[in-house]
Amino acid sequence: MRNKKVLFAVFFALMPATAVAATMIGGATMPEQIVQEVTLIQSKVTQAQQLVSDIQRYENMVQNMVTLPQTMYDQVTAPIAQLYGLVQQSEQLGYAGQNIASQFQNINANFNPQITSQYTQQYGTITSGLQTAINSALQTANLNPSNFVTQQQAMQQVQQAMSNPNSRNALLQAAVSVGQATVADDTQLLQTANSEASMNAAWDKAALERQDVKTNLSQNALQQAFGGGVTTSTQNVFHGVTGFQRP
Repeated sequence: MRNKKVLFAVFFALMPATAVAATMIGGATMPEQIVQEVTLIQSKVTQAQQLVSDIQRYENMVQNMVTLPQTMYDQVTAPIAQLYGLVQQSEQLGYAGQNIASQFQNINANFNPQITSQYTQQYGTITSGLQTAINSALQTANLNPSNFVTQQQAMQQVQQAMSNPNSRNALLQAAVSVGQATVADDTQLLQTANSEASMNAAWDKAALERQDVKTNLSQNALQQAFGGGVTTSTQNVFHGVTGFQRP
């Protein structure tokens, strides 16, 4: 976890992080939150794929260069900065998914808590997997976390890495690995979020059907009180709702 955070410091000087989760959740209803979660994750998958492609292109371009021109330095570091900002955004979306599952359970107290717990665990596992992949990439690049305690130290380490072909190539390889892990992470998040959205929609539909049953029961009771019978619409609602017996 510490490795991940200190590596972010290297690139936040180049590109500020975006508070994705806070923006997504603020003021949105539960269905809106899930739709926004899915939409944002979809966009992150596409962005991660593009950034991996860009970094790989630069990796191939500069691997045989002894000295990296300053203009190319800026070109190479830009997609890396964007990638690690995207990594944080992906993690925020994982945490947001956990929060959505918890909120859903709080709002729908009768829903099976084991199901929402499974979604929470899935989001947590996916996010932890990304953190593990980042740590692995750092180790592969021989990056020492103690050299990334402050932003100034981190930028010094980047400058040193870019000035040496071996360390530069190792850094780029690590960035590609992180990018690929982010694509895999966001793909899993997307699958989980889509599943959660389907579950939410099914539950909301069932809730509306249950409300229709109550409404028709009330109407039927009034009709019976005044000499009427069970209406055809009430019979149809009973027939269509799981768990209810048709009168």
